[in-house]
Amino acid sequence: MRRSRHTTAVLFLCALSMQGAEISGVVKVDSKLTKRPLVSAVYDLRGMAAPQTGKAPHDQQGVGRVAVWLEGSGLPGTPVTAKMDQRGRRFDPDMLIVPVGSRVTFPNLDPIFHNIFSLSKTQPFDLGFYAEGKIRDVQFTRTGIVQIYCHVHPEMYAVVVVTPNAWFARPDRDGMFGWKNVPPGKYRVGIWQRSAGLIHRAVTLHDGEDAHLTLSLPDETSE
Repeated sequence: MRRSRHTTAVLFLCALSMQGAEISGVVKVDSKLTKRPLVSAVYDLRGMAAPQTGKAPHDQQGVGRVAVWLEGSGLPGTPVTAKMDQRGRRFDPDMLIVPVGSRVTFPNLDPIFHNIFSLSKTQPFDLGFYAEGKIRDVQFTRTGIVQIYCHVHPEMYAVVVVTPNAWFARPDRDGMFGWKNVPPGKYRVGIWQRSAGLIHRAVTLHDGEDAHLTLSLPDETSE
């Protein structure tokens, strides 16, 4: 009986040590960091006009258009099927974060043709021309950033962020994000924003010690 209690206590302590700690952070949007957006070279390669820049819908501005994820050992993310509509000559939503292996469908809800493509090294593809009511899809088999355009409408732009595990997030309205029960070890926090591009921050997580990051990014809503 004593041996059983001792074994239970050891298992309980092991379980506590496996819970890990928390990696959290806050994204601060700073208009002083804002730079004039660069025109993508994609349209030069396609012989197309330069894309027209414009403000995104209000709910997609600021920290809502930032993706954060954790790189390192971790629980693999379960692949999902997500949807990115083509509506009103826009992608809706214009940013998705999905685990590697996920599939994204691209329904055309406009009464015109679209031709969705990407020249990204992560996952190049070209879905060809298709009409209203038709759907094409892509399975994302490699991690990274996939920027997406329309061959017909250069003002259309979107991004799919493909993550290596289940630790990914979009900051809340206050810019906060985080993951709990992360095992001790060395990690990289990946951050992506269209204006700032891809950023990495190294984090070393010690047993029982939380880590917190503060990140400053440009304000994409500034004139």
